[in-house]
Amino acid sequence: MRPGIDLVYLPRLPKGETFARGVLTDEEYGQYLASPDKAEFLGGHYAAKEAYMKATGRGLEAARFRDLEIRYENGGAPYLVHGDCRYDISISHDGDYAVAVVLV
Repeated sequence: MRPGIDLVYLPRLPKGETFARGVLTDEEYGQYLASPDKAEFLGGHYAAKEAYMKATGRGLEAARFRDLEIRYENGGAPYLVHGDCRYDISISHDGDYAVAVVLV
């Protein structure tokens, strides 16, 4: 297993729907629109996808952001799906920061 981690400073994320649409799948985008804290939601998902790309050792060549989807188990635990594969992740937030860890 290879770990990947990413830290996002939320105020640095680009504002507007164009960035969100480029990062989130259609399903995630619906959740984003319903989220009470859009910056936190987007930052967490962005960090998880970046962490996955780092864990693969291929960076941005590993996948497009919209090819990766963050889903949630019934209890609320997140996981990442790429194609037919599922990966364990953890997303955390504190103030202006979101951090995510993934195991590939």
